[in-house]
Amino acid sequence: MKIIDRTALTLLIIGGIHLLLIGLFGFNIVETLLGEVDQWGVRIVYILIGLSALWCFKYYSFTPRGGSRLKDR
Repeated sequence: MKIIDRTALTLLIIGGIHLLLIGLFGFNIVETLLGEVDQWGVRIVYILIGLSALWCFKYYSFTPRGGSRLKDR
């Protein structure tokens, strides 16, 4: 499961950078590399990033109830 966790987190970070580029510059790198939204390559990338975001919801359980783990350091 560790490889799936790392892959999901990596795709989520890439998706976040992708949205940052769209928001700041209006530049959609996925469509530039793979074509228009109607093509399957672009849709697959978007689906994988969305599934990665859903997979990473489980990381909420790793946050202690009292706040940050580094609070007492």
